[in-house]
Amino acid sequence: MAGRPTEPTHPTPSVWTDLALEDDVRIPLPGGKGAMLFRRIPAGEFWMGSRGEHFSEEPRYRVVIEAEFWLGKYVVTQAEWEAVVRACTPVGERHGNSEKLVPRPSYHDGDRRPVEQVSWDDCFAWCKAWQAFVDREPPPTWDPAWRIGLPSEAQWEYACRAGSETEYWNGDGEAALREIGWFAGNSGSGTHDVNEPVVPGSPERHPAGLVGMHGNVWEWCADAFDAGAYRKREDRWGAAKPWTDEDVAPQARVRVIRGGSWLGAAWNCRSAFRDWGRPDGRFAYL
Repeated sequence: MAGRPTEPTHPTPSVWTDLALEDDVRIPLPGGKGAMLFRRIPAGEFWMGSRGEHFSEEPRYRVVIEAEFWLGKYVVTQAEWEAVVRACTPVGERHGNSEKLVPRPSYHDGDRRPVEQVSWDDCFAWCKAWQAFVDREPPPTWDPAWRIGLPSEAQWEYACRAGSETEYWNGDGEAALREIGWFAGNSGSGTHDVNEPVVPGSPERHPAGLVGMHGNVWEWCADAFDAGAYRKREDRWGAAKPWTDEDVAPQARVRVIRGGSWLGAAWNCRSAFRDWGRPDGRFAYL
């Protein structure tokens, strides 16, 4: 068995320094419906997982993010979802494994609230439809090398942590979460506008300029879920591709969800916490 890597005793220059000062990348939505905002996430390395919290989060190991990528500043809103569905897909038509793409699927209605009650299959089809649209009509800010899709699980945790090794990007314990995330203890039993500060007058100051990585709604990742995945990966694993169905047990066929939600406990909102959902599952917290 390979030994665990030695954790550094001296800090190295952070790739996250001054990253929040960079401008948002604005990608116009179809039909003149505004733009989605994206944040640049630099290449780097991080410690993925945790110790002694949950079987599926162990062992903690080093992961290499080999290339920079761009992640939505906020989770996808209902207005953004609707803009792509109406402009890019025949509404109500079947798309791959998705039964249909509905313009307004959410239980908690509101243009700036997160879209929910969308399955992994729905999200895959939505990304594919928007990709086809920008391939036909690329906006001025579009880089032809970009591809629209769900983040891998490793990309999600790397971006969420932003150099931190604490339970939440801003610290440990429920008190830290109450400053940045909506969960059962403060949500009022529902979702919230994606840019509504959890603490009034105190906007989130994530090192990468992201907002809402903890709580509000669970977030789909590209990967197939395997509770024992971390025991199958080598240290300094290069997370170039998502974990696929071929990597997991045949009976699994479920997908990773991250971040926790308005309905759950603070513990479920931790940076390291992993859970799963059926790819056709649709819920008001996901």
